Amino acid sequence: MAKLERLHGLNRGQTIRVNIESLAPGGDGVGHYDGLAVFVSRVAPGDEVDVELFDVRKSFARGKLLEIIRPSEIRIEPRCMYFDRCGGCQWQHISYDEQLKAKHEIIVQAVRHIEGVSVEEGLRAPNDFDYRNKAQFPVKQSKRGKLRVGYFEHSSHQIVDIDECVVQPETLDLVLRELKYLVVEHKISAYTEDTHEGLLRHICARQSFFNNEVLVTLVVNLQNQAALKEARIKKTFDTIAKELMENVKEVKGVCLNFNAARGNKIFGDRTIPLQGVSEIEEVLQSKRDDRPQQLKDGIKFRMSSQSFFQINTEQAANLFDEVYDQLAMVKERLGKPLRVLDVYAGVGAIALWVSSLAENVVAIEEYEDAVQDGHATVENNGVGNITFEEGSAETILQRMADENYECDVVILDPPRKGASAEVLSALIKLAPKFVIYVSCNPQTLGRDLKILQDGVLQEDDGKQVYTGYKTQRVKPVDLFPQTYHVESVATLERFVDDGAVGNLEEIG
Repeated sequence: MAKLERLHGLNRGQTIRVNIESLAPGGDGVGHYDGLAVFVSRVAPGDEVDVELFDVRKSFARGKLLEIIRPSEIRIEPRCMYFDRCGGCQWQHISYDEQLKAKHEIIVQAVRHIEGVSVEEGLRAPNDFDYRNKAQFPVKQSKRGKLRVGYFEHSSHQIVDIDECVVQPETLDLVLRELKYLVVEHKISAYTEDTHEGLLRHICARQSFFNNEVLVTLVVNLQNQAALKEARIKKTFDTIAKELMENVKEVKGVCLNFNAARGNKIFGDRTIPLQGVSEIEEVLQSKRDDRPQQLKDGIKFRMSSQSFFQINTEQAANLFDEVYDQLAMVKERLGKPLRVLDVYAGVGAIALWVSSLAENVVAIEEYEDAVQDGHATVENNGVGNITFEEGSAETILQRMADENYECDVVILDPPRKGASAEVLSALIKLAPKFVIYVSCNPQTLGRDLKILQDGVLQEDDGKQVYTGYKTQRVKPVDLFPQTYHVESVATLERFVDDGAVGNLEEIG
């Protein structure tokens, strides 16, 4: 490390002055010092800052903000009293319009190597605060014995003890404060990570924006349900659940989850109800006049403790409307109802949203609980053209490709790591006419679009042809205001090139 530091004359612990130029994926601001990129958190483009370097490498350095010498014009006062320490949000000190510009630029940079792609103006969230429908608070015991419940400090594993969070509704703040009181009142021990001792690990709550109902799950450091046979523990948790539901009327159910494993995984494999319901219902409604009546009335979703659901209810509907618009365009191009694959489908939210455009939709999902929730959601909404395939996307897509399964459109909605190489290879072999890619990570989106663009050589009518996918457009959709996270919807169309220069034929 010392040798690398000497290459540019900078050292850890050194203080330098930097002008911040832009915002990077991950949320840090970026400036340059003698040509070396310097990353700093909690800064804004246009800031002039003094920085203490703590990580110096050959091609970049990272520094801690010491002082703002000259603040940027786009800098604003954060709404949250915990912002200086809490790692939950990264950009509250930047105006929302500028956040959207930064996210647009991050996506532009991520796909800059994709030929001819257009990154459209981003879709802003209806609310840039009070939008989260789910909270997951780690619980720890401080060295002085004080209960700490909140979010992790940025660049740290220490918990910032909070009583409210400005990106979640007031109801979830009430739940948090009441549970902190009840846990202390009933002398429930908090989990200590180093010793793996203590009982309560996480407080989790999710809220239905449709009917303002809340489901709470307490995660405890116990092996299984048998451990609850000790009467005192069972009675205490029952009492806490009853008192919480009496004091916060929006809470309709309290569950207990068992997680005795070391590590950062929040939930264990087993959950039992304590009081009230173990599921609540959310309804997603489109505000578009040109949508089918079912979407305007709303799609009903069952949410249990661990069901996957987008954390921004209002913006999730707008995201799905973007997918709907692209699928409607494809249907008009092809002139027929569509055969659709929804890959990484979760509970089938996107499949349900676009089902009216399709002849059939096959939803591919590997997690059993999500598939069970999906079956129930499809049945509850009276949709008859959706079927689920349970298994990994890699296995099922490869099988379909080997069987020459015919589909018109594949919708991809992978996790942050993006689609695997096996999925992309099978997709190219499957050869749908269009791909709609819903991404939550601009970097893996750019990587995957390049793989699909590069394509493969295949045999067609006895000759070798080059087939791949041309990205037509990318639409940013902001589901996570005050953070660097951003979703996007990309639309790709299959092409075939027989090798002749300029002979590029779009399919469809």
